[in-house]
Amino acid sequence: MTKYHRIAAFLIRYRLALLIAGGLTASALFVPSSWVVMDRSIEKMFAADDPVVVPFQELKRTFGGNEVVMAVYDDPQLFQDDEAGINRLTAIRKRLDALPGVKGVLSIDLPIGPRVVDQTTGVPANVRRMFEGYTHGADNRTTCVACMLYPQNETTISHDQTVADIRAVMHDLPDGLEPGIVAGEPVMISDAFGFMMADGRRLEIATTVLLGLAILICFRSVRWVIIPILVVQLALLLTNGILGLARIEVSMVSSTFTAVITVIGIATVVHIICRFREARDLGRTPIMSLTWATTILAGPIFWACVTDAVGFSSLMASQVTPIRDFGMMLAIGSMMVLVSVAVIVPALTLFGRSDSDPKQAWGEGHLDRQLAALAEFVQRRSLLVALLTVLIAAVSIYGIRWTRIESDFTKNFRASTSIAQSYQLVEEKLGGAGIWDIVIPAPDLLDWDYIRKVLVLENTLRTEVVLKREDGTEEPGLTKVLSLADAIVGVSPTNLTRTRYKRLRNVFISAGMKTMRSSIPVFYDALYVQDKEDESKHWFRIMLRSNEQLPTEDKQAIIAQVRDITENTFAGAEISGYYVMLTQLIESILKDQWRTFAVASVGIIVTMVLALGSLRLALMAMFPNVIPILMLNGLMGWCGLAVNMGAAMIAAVSIGLSIDGSIHYLMAFRRARAAGQSVHDALNEVQRSVGRAMVFSTLALVVGFLAMADSQFIPTIYFGVLVSIAMLGGLLGNLIWLPLLLKYFAPRQQNESDVVISEAA
Repeated sequence: MTKYHRIAAFLIRYRLALLIAGGLTASALFVPSSWVVMDRSIEKMFAADDPVVVPFQELKRTFGGNEVVMAVYDDPQLFQDDEAGINRLTAIRKRLDALPGVKGVLSIDLPIGPRVVDQTTGVPANVRRMFEGYTHGADNRTTCVACMLYPQNETTISHDQTVADIRAVMHDLPDGLEPGIVAGEPVMISDAFGFMMADGRRLEIATTVLLGLAILICFRSVRWVIIPILVVQLALLLTNGILGLARIEVSMVSSTFTAVITVIGIATVVHIICRFREARDLGRTPIMSLTWATTILAGPIFWACVTDAVGFSSLMASQVTPIRDFGMMLAIGSMMVLVSVAVIVPALTLFGRSDSDPKQAWGEGHLDRQLAALAEFVQRRSLLVALLTVLIAAVSIYGIRWTRIESDFTKNFRASTSIAQSYQLVEEKLGGAGIWDIVIPAPDLLDWDYIRKVLVLENTLRTEVVLKREDGTEEPGLTKVLSLADAIVGVSPTNLTRTRYKRLRNVFISAGMKTMRSSIPVFYDALYVQDKEDESKHWFRIMLRSNEQLPTEDKQAIIAQVRDITENTFAGAEISGYYVMLTQLIESILKDQWRTFAVASVGIIVTMVLALGSLRLALMAMFPNVIPILMLNGLMGWCGLAVNMGAAMIAAVSIGLSIDGSIHYLMAFRRARAAGQSVHDALNEVQRSVGRAMVFSTLALVVGFLAMADSQFIPTIYFGVLVSIAMLGGLLGNLIWLPLLLKYFAPRQQNESDVVISEAA
C-alpha cells in the first residue's frame, strides 16, 4: 500500500468526522470573514518608498488633502447681464458647500461676486480669463464647481458617500437645467472600486452558475454540480476568515479573487469526476471507485494546489502592495481548495445512493477519438509539428517589442458608463481632465519678487512644455497653469508689472491676498500654507491641467519637461498629483509582471522537481505553459492592444493555473511507464484519460473567467478574457508540445519508487 492509497483510505474512513470538523471551522470563521475591508488609497498601489509616492504624501500632509470633485453642468445664461445664470450658480454652489463631506468649493462667482458678469470693466474679464478651464469653459456656458473634500482621516463621511451626495445635487438643478455630471480622481477611484465590488459579487454568482451549468451539461448529475460548488464556497469562507483574522486589507485588484478560486476548485473536482466515473464504468462500488480515483489523484491534486500557491505567491515579489496582497490571498485560497476537497468530496460522494454517478458527456466518445488521433499525429509527424509550432510561437512572441502601456485611467471604464462620459465632457469643454500640482518653497510673506518669479515660471511652463508631433508641429502640453499669484494679479485694480514702486506693488499684493482669503478661504489654504511640522517653512502650490486622454509616452514627456523647468527655477520643488501617479501606475505593474513571472517560473520548477523527482520533467512541464503566455503578450503587441491593470497580472496567474494540467499529465505518464508500457502506448493512454479531464477542466476555467467579460471595469474584462486565452493555449501546449517533448526526452526507464499505482488497479 503506497502513501497515496493510505491517504485515500484515511479520507474515506474518516469522511464524516472531516466534514463535521470542516463545518465547525467554517462556523468559527464565518464572522471573521466579514472583517475583510478594502483599502481605497491610490498611494497604496505603489511601494512606500517609490519616488512617485513620497511627493504625493508630502502634498497631502502639507495641504491637508488633494481630493477635488468637479461638479459640471451647462448653463447658456451663465454670464448674462441679468445675473440669472450667476445666481443659479451661487445657489448650486451653496448646496454643494453645505454637504458634510465637502471642505470648501471654488466657483467663478466667488472671487469678486456677481460683478464677474460685468463686460465693461477690466477686473471681471481678468478673473474670467484666469479661471477659465477651472470654473467654466471657453464656451462661457460649461460651468464647474470644484469641491474640495475633507481628507478621509478628518471626517466620518466616506468619499463614496460624498461623491454620491454631490451627484444627487447635480441631478436636481434649478430652473429646469439639464442634470450635470461629476468628475475628478475621487470620483474615478470611487467608481472603480464600486464597479470592482459589484463585479466581485456578480462574478461570484455568474461564475458559479455558469460552471454549474457546464458541469451539469457535461456530466448530467445534480450531485456533482453541488459538490464542486460547496468545495468552492468552503475554500472562500476559510480564506476570507484567515484574511479577516489577520486584518489584511484588500484592494481593487482583488475583485477577481473569488472567480480564480472558483475555477481552481471546480477544475480540481472535474478531474475527480472523470476518474471516479472511469472506475464506476468498470463495475466497481462507489467506495472502491473513490478509493481508486483518490489514490491516483492525491499526488497530482496536492502538487497542483501547491504549484498554484507557488505561482500566486510570486506576486508577492511585486513592488505594488495590492498585487502582493492579491498574491497572498490566492496562495492561501489555493491551499484552502485542497483542504476543502478533502473535507467535502469523500463525504458527499458516498452520501446516499441517489444520483451518485456522473454520466458520460455528449460527444465524449468523439472527443476521446480526436485526442487519440492527435496523439498519433504528434508522434507520427513530430518534426513537422515542432517546426510549425516553433515558427508560430516565434512570430507571436516577437510582437512583445510593440507592447504599449495604457495610462489613461478613463480607458478602464466602458464608454457607456457615466464616469467615462463625464471625463469626455471635461476633456472637451474644460481643457483636459488631467489635474496635478507643483509644490515650491515660499517665504512667510509673499512679495513682488517672489510673485514675479512664480509668474515667470508659469509663463515658461505655458510656452515651453510642448508635445512634438511626427509632422514636426508642436502643441502645448499644459492646457492650464494657475496659482494664487495669478489670482492676486487678476483682482488687482492696477497692472502690477507696470506699477513703478515696489512698496506699492506689495501693498496691492497684500490686498489681493486678503481678498482671496476672504472669498475662497479653503482654496486659499490649499494654495499657500505654512508647514504643519516645521513652522519656519511655507509652501506655494501651482495647479496644472493637461489632457488625460494621451498616450503614455506623451504624458511622460509632459511630466519630464515640467519637472526639469520647475527644478531649474525653484530648488526643492516637487511634482505630484493623481495625474503623475496614474501615469506611472501601469508601467510599475508591467515591470512587476516580468519580475513575478520569473519568480513564479523558478518557484514552480523547484516545486515540480520535488513532485516529479526529475529536473528534466520539470523543465518539460514549463515549456508548454510558458510559451503560450509569451505568445499572448506578443499577440497583444501585434494587435496594438495596450496593457492595462488587468493584462499586467496575467503572466504569473496564468502559469499558476495552467501548470495543473501538466502535473496530471506527467504523473499519469509516469504511472503508465512504471506499469511497463512503452512511451508510445503511455502517451496514447494518458492523452485519452488525462487529456479528457484536462479538456473538461479547461473548459470550466474558460467558462468561469469569461463571466468577467460582462464587467463595467475594462481591466476585469482583460483579465478574464486573456487568462481564458492563456488557459486554452496551455491546454493545446499540454496536448501537443508535452507529448512531443516526452517522446524525445522522457527518461527511458522508471525507478521502482516511481510505481505509485499498480495498487490502484
